[in-house]
Amino acid sequence: MLEGGADIRYIQAMLGHAELSTTQIYTQVSIRTLKQIHTATHPGRPIARTSRPAQDAGDDHHLLLAALDAEADEDDG
Repeated sequence: MLEGGADIRYIQAMLGHAELSTTQIYTQVSIRTLKQIHTATHPGRPIARTSRPAQDAGDDHHLLLAALDAEADEDDG
């Protein structure tokens, strides 16, 4: 359930645990899922780039600003 996106608090309630630490004992996330989450959320992750002509190579700062704006929109939405 956790790997499927369920919140750990819902799992805690379903199992009837008073303490979240008890639920954490019984929940294990696969290494594959941890790697995916790490790759998707790590602040040092590479920024996805679209292919562009060589003359636009000096516009990296525009790509970075666009990526930051898109990330901020995702966080707000």
